[in-house]
Amino acid sequence: MTLYPGRVVRKIADLRAATDDELIAEHDEKAGNTHVGTAYFMEELDRRERNRAMAATEALARGAYRLTWTNTVLAAVAAVAAIIALFR
Repeated sequence: MTLYPGRVVRKIADLRAATDDELIAEHDEKAGNTHVGTAYFMEELDRRERNRAMAATEALARGAYRLTWTNTVLAAVAAVAAIIALFR
């Protein structure tokens, strides 16, 4: 990151272009000289909750996908059984 005279924060384009490792290193470098309020901790807790919710949503979607395929297979088996019953 290049700091410009008088600028305390990065440009949004620079921030978005930075890798996770770069942001972590920059945070750790500045953390010792920064005073944080409770919002800092609340934002971290909120981020963690969003990650847990996203993981739960993905697990639910995977379950729905498996259930859909199971239902499709069972419907095909039922259709075959119905056709066989018609011709007996």
